[in-house]
Amino acid sequence: MKQIKLFGILLILGFVSFTSCESVDGAQKVADSFFKAFNNQDEKAMETILDQEFVIDAGIKDDFYDVFDQHASSLGNIKKYDRYAFSANTNNGVTTVTLKFKCETDKRTPVYEKLKFIQRGDDYKVIAFQFNTDKSEIDKEEK
Repeated sequence: MKQIKLFGILLILGFVSFTSCESVDGAQKVADSFFKAFNNQDEKAMETILDQEFVIDAGIKDDFYDVFDQHASSLGNIKKYDRYAFSANTNNGVTTVTLKFKCETDKRTPVYEKLKFIQRGDDYKVIAFQFNTDKSEIDKEEK
């Protein structure tokens, strides 16, 4: 009986782990598109990446573009980015993924960036973007 319970627990953990990896991979693909659109200052591409409900319908799209402009003017383009942390959470059927990156830019290295995504069907959309030269600011836990 103990073997069956253990097998069941391992099966559940394996499924959760697989689902989490799948979520992170999906969000990473969008992050790659995000960084490309950011560097190209391609607002049309960026609008397909930003979440309709959280960003566009909420009327904060211009706030996102202000942050992008601040980043570009103070730090320049992103030359290289490496993910150093991630988390995936599902709450009430809504999956969010947070990816953290250490970046090299034209004007300053390192810069730490955090992208938060929400799953919409099979896609992931950006709902938050943060950058800072202080890694501890990016690593602060969300409330």
